[in-house]
Amino acid sequence: MNKETIVVNDHLQELRSSGFEMVKGEPDIRGWKVRNSNEVTIGKIKELLFDVYSKKVRYIIVDLDGKPLNLLSRDVIIPVGLAELDQTENVVYLPDVTVGHLAKLPEYKKGKITFKTERDIRDVFMPDNSKAADKLADFEASNNPEREAFYNNEFYDESRMLKRRRMAEKLENRTYEKEKELTDNEKIRNSDTVQAGNVAYIPDEKDPSLLRKVKIIRDTD
Repeated sequence: MNKETIVVNDHLQELRSSGFEMVKGEPDIRGWKVRNSNEVTIGKIKELLFDVYSKKVRYIIVDLDGKPLNLLSRDVIIPVGLAELDQTENVVYLPDVTVGHLAKLPEYKKGKITFKTERDIRDVFMPDNSKAADKLADFEASNNPEREAFYNNEFYDESRMLKRRRMAEKLENRTYEKEKELTDNEKIRNSDTVQAGNVAYIPDEKDPSLLRKVKIIRDTD
Protein backbone atom coordinates (compact mmCIF):
# COMPACT_ATOMS: atom_id res chain seq x y z
CA MET A 1 0.00 0.00 0.00
CA ASN A 2 1.43 3.35 -1.08
CA LYS A 3 1.60 6.05 1.55
CA GLU A 4 0.70 9.57 0.48
CA THR A 5 3.44 12.12 1.04
CA ILE A 6 2.02 15.27 2.60
CA VAL A 7 4.16 18.38 2.48
CA VAL A 8 3.25 21.38 4.59
CA ASN A 9 3.74 24.84 3.10
CA ASP A 10 6.03 26.21 5.76
CA HIS A 11 6.33 29.51 3.87
CA LEU A 12 3.00 30.43 5.42
CA GLN A 13 3.28 31.54 9.02
CA GLU A 14 1.03 33.38 11.39
CA LEU A 15 2.17 37.00 11.48
CA ARG A 16 2.62 36.97 15.25
CA SER A 17 5.23 34.21 15.04
CA SER A 18 6.77 35.10 11.67
CA GLY A 19 9.26 37.67 12.92
CA PHE A 20 7.61 40.36 10.77
CA GLU A 21 5.30 43.24 11.65
CA MET A 22 2.62 45.20 9.82
CA VAL A 23 3.90 47.92 7.50
CA LYS A 24 3.83 51.30 9.23
CA GLY A 25 0.57 53.07 8.42
CA GLU A 26 -1.33 49.90 7.53
CA PRO A 27 -4.16 48.88 9.90
CA ASP A 28 -3.62 45.83 12.10
CA ILE A 29 -6.97 44.08 11.67
CA ARG A 30 -6.39 41.32 14.21
CA GLY A 31 -9.27 41.28 16.67
CA TRP A 32 -11.64 43.13 14.32
CA LYS A 33 -15.21 41.90 13.86
CA VAL A 34 -16.09 40.05 10.67
CA ARG A 35 -19.45 40.62 8.98
CA ASN A 36 -21.10 39.25 5.87
CA SER A 37 -22.99 41.21 3.22
CA ASN A 38 -26.15 41.06 5.38
CA GLU A 39 -24.42 42.92 8.24
CA VAL A 40 -24.41 39.75 10.37
CA THR A 41 -21.37 39.42 12.64
CA ILE A 42 -19.97 35.96 11.95
CA GLY A 43 -16.72 36.05 13.91
CA LYS A 44 -13.49 37.97 14.30
CA ILE A 45 -10.04 38.12 12.76
CA LYS A 46 -7.86 35.81 14.81
CA GLU A 47 -4.61 36.16 12.88
CA LEU A 48 -3.06 36.72 9.46
CA LEU A 49 -1.21 34.10 7.43
CA PHE A 50 1.92 35.67 6.04
CA ASP A 51 4.22 34.45 3.25
CA VAL A 52 7.71 34.94 4.64
CA TYR A 53 9.30 34.72 1.17
CA SER A 54 7.14 37.25 -0.70
CA LYS A 55 6.42 39.26 2.48
CA LYS A 56 2.72 39.33 1.64
CA VAL A 57 -0.39 38.46 3.60
CA ARG A 58 -2.07 35.53 1.85
CA TYR A 59 -4.98 34.65 4.17
CA ILE A 60 -7.00 36.01 7.04
CA ILE A 61 -7.68 33.55 9.84
CA VAL A 62 -11.30 33.91 10.94
CA ASP A 63 -12.59 32.65 14.28
CA LEU A 64 -15.94 31.70 12.75
CA ASP A 65 -19.07 31.93 14.87
CA GLY A 66 -21.29 29.47 13.05
CA LYS A 67 -24.45 29.96 15.14
CA PRO A 68 -25.99 32.82 13.11
CA LEU A 69 -25.45 30.74 9.94
CA ASN A 70 -26.28 27.25 11.29
CA LEU A 71 -22.68 26.21 10.69
CA LEU A 72 -20.01 24.57 12.79
CA SER A 73 -17.95 27.14 14.71
CA ARG A 74 -14.26 26.76 13.88
CA ASP A 75 -11.18 28.57 12.59
CA VAL A 76 -11.06 28.97 8.81
CA ILE A 77 -8.72 30.77 6.45
CA ILE A 78 -9.97 32.98 3.62
CA PRO A 79 -7.90 34.54 0.82
CA VAL A 80 -7.07 38.12 1.78
CA GLY A 81 -8.48 39.59 -1.45
CA LEU A 82 -12.01 38.53 -0.47
CA ALA A 83 -11.99 40.81 2.57
CA GLU A 84 -12.85 44.51 2.65
CA LEU A 85 -12.26 46.96 5.50
CA ASP A 86 -15.10 49.21 6.59
CA GLN A 87 -14.57 52.85 5.72
CA THR A 88 -14.34 54.01 9.35
CA GLU A 89 -15.19 51.21 11.80
CA ASN A 90 -12.88 48.36 12.85
CA VAL A 91 -14.90 45.85 10.87
CA VAL A 92 -13.91 43.44 8.10
CA TYR A 93 -16.54 42.57 5.50
CA LEU A 94 -16.71 39.44 3.35
CA PRO A 95 -19.14 40.70 0.69
CA ASP A 96 -18.60 37.86 -1.79
CA VAL A 97 -18.36 35.00 0.71
CA THR A 98 -21.59 33.02 1.04
CA VAL A 99 -22.81 30.56 3.65
CA GLY A 100 -22.14 27.83 1.09
CA HIS A 101 -18.52 28.91 0.80
CA LEU A 102 -18.04 28.91 4.58
CA ALA A 103 -19.63 25.47 4.90
CA LYS A 104 -17.12 23.99 2.45
CA LEU A 105 -13.98 25.48 3.99
CA PRO A 106 -11.80 23.07 5.97
CA GLU A 107 -10.91 23.80 9.57
CA TYR A 108 -7.66 25.69 9.95
CA LYS A 109 -4.97 24.00 12.04
CA LYS A 110 -1.78 25.91 12.73
CA GLY A 111 1.28 24.55 10.94
CA LYS A 112 -0.71 22.03 8.88
CA ILE A 113 -1.53 23.96 5.71
CA THR A 114 -0.53 21.82 2.75
CA PHE A 115 -0.45 22.80 -0.90
CA LYS A 116 -3.51 20.61 -1.42
CA THR A 117 -5.33 22.47 1.37
CA GLU A 118 -4.65 25.74 -0.42
CA ARG A 119 -5.96 24.37 -3.69
CA ASP A 120 -9.09 23.07 -1.98
CA ILE A 121 -9.70 26.47 -0.38
CA ARG A 122 -9.19 28.35 -3.62
CA ASP A 123 -11.43 25.92 -5.49
CA VAL A 124 -14.24 26.73 -3.04
CA PHE A 125 -14.25 30.24 -4.48
CA MET A 126 -12.94 29.43 -7.97
CA PRO A 127 -14.24 25.96 -8.91
CA ASP A 128 -12.74 25.90 -12.40
CA ASN A 129 -9.18 24.66 -12.24
CA SER A 130 -6.66 27.15 -13.60
CA LYS A 131 -3.36 26.40 -15.30
CA ALA A 132 -1.59 27.61 -12.19
CA ALA A 133 -3.51 25.13 -10.05
CA ASP A 134 -2.68 22.29 -12.42
CA LYS A 135 1.01 23.12 -12.22
CA LEU A 136 1.04 23.25 -8.44
CA ALA A 137 2.29 19.90 -7.16
CA ASP A 138 2.33 18.34 -3.70
CA PHE A 139 6.03 18.71 -3.09
CA GLU A 140 8.32 21.23 -1.48
CA ALA A 141 8.25 24.14 -3.93
CA SER A 142 10.90 26.41 -2.46
CA ASN A 143 11.33 29.44 -4.74
CA ASN A 144 9.29 27.64 -7.38
CA PRO A 145 7.61 30.06 -9.86
CA GLU A 146 4.39 28.04 -9.68
CA ARG A 147 3.86 29.35 -6.16
CA GLU A 148 3.55 32.96 -7.31
CA ALA A 149 1.42 31.86 -10.25
CA PHE A 150 -0.93 30.23 -7.76
CA TYR A 151 -1.42 33.52 -5.91
CA ASN A 152 -1.57 35.63 -9.07
CA ASN A 153 -5.29 36.41 -9.02
CA GLU A 154 -7.63 38.89 -7.36
CA PHE A 155 -8.41 36.54 -4.45
CA TYR A 156 -4.90 37.14 -3.08
CA ASP A 157 -4.67 40.84 -3.90
CA GLU A 158 -4.07 42.71 -0.62
CA SER A 159 -4.93 46.07 -2.19
CA ARG A 160 -8.57 44.98 -2.64
CA MET A 161 -8.95 44.66 1.12
CA LEU A 162 -7.74 48.23 1.70
CA LYS A 163 -9.47 49.88 -1.27
CA ARG A 164 -12.72 50.94 0.43
CA ARG A 165 -10.99 52.50 3.45
CA ARG A 166 -8.31 54.26 1.42
CA MET A 167 -10.95 55.76 -0.86
CA ALA A 168 -12.84 57.07 2.16
CA GLU A 169 -9.63 58.55 3.59
CA LYS A 170 -8.90 60.33 0.30
CA LEU A 171 -12.41 61.80 0.18
CA GLU A 172 -12.10 62.91 3.80
CA ASN A 173 -8.75 64.58 3.11
CA ARG A 174 -10.11 66.34 0.03
CA THR A 175 -13.12 67.60 1.98
CA TYR A 176 -10.88 68.86 4.78
CA GLU A 177 -8.55 70.63 2.34
CA LYS A 178 -11.49 72.28 0.55
CA GLU A 179 -13.03 73.44 3.82
CA LYS A 180 -9.68 74.76 5.01
CA GLU A 181 -9.21 76.62 1.73
CA LEU A 182 -12.61 78.29 2.04
CA THR A 183 -11.98 79.15 5.69
CA ASP A 184 -8.59 80.67 4.90
CA ASN A 185 -10.09 82.78 2.11
CA GLU A 186 -12.83 83.96 4.44
CA LYS A 187 -10.20 85.00 6.97
CA ILE A 188 -8.40 86.96 4.31
CA ARG A 189 -11.55 88.77 3.27
CA ASN A 190 -12.63 89.54 6.84
CA SER A 191 -9.24 90.27 8.37
CA ASP A 192 -8.68 93.72 9.93
CA THR A 193 -5.00 93.42 9.09
CA VAL A 194 -5.40 93.45 5.31
CA GLN A 195 -3.30 96.34 4.06
CA ALA A 196 -3.12 98.16 0.76
CA GLY A 197 -0.64 96.57 -1.58
CA ASN A 198 -1.19 93.05 -0.26
CA VAL A 199 -2.23 90.19 -2.55
CA ALA A 200 -5.39 88.21 -1.83
CA TYR A 201 -7.38 85.47 -3.53
CA ILE A 202 -11.14 85.89 -3.88
CA PRO A 203 -13.84 83.78 -5.58
CA ASP A 204 -14.35 84.58 -9.24
CA GLU A 205 -17.65 86.37 -9.93
CA LYS A 206 -18.63 83.99 -12.74
CA ASP A 207 -17.35 80.79 -11.15
CA PRO A 208 -17.06 80.94 -7.32
CA SER A 209 -15.23 77.60 -7.29
CA LEU A 210 -12.24 79.38 -8.88
CA LEU A 211 -10.08 81.89 -7.04
CA ARG A 212 -8.85 85.10 -8.61
CA LYS A 213 -5.60 86.75 -7.57
CA VAL A 214 -6.18 90.41 -6.70
CA LYS A 215 -4.07 93.24 -5.34
CA ILE A 216 -5.59 95.37 -2.61
CA ILE A 217 -5.39 99.05 -3.54
CA ARG A 218 -7.03 100.46 -0.41
CA ASP A 219 -8.02 99.36 3.07
CA THR A 220 -11.64 98.29 3.63
CA ASP A 221 -13.77 99.18 6.63
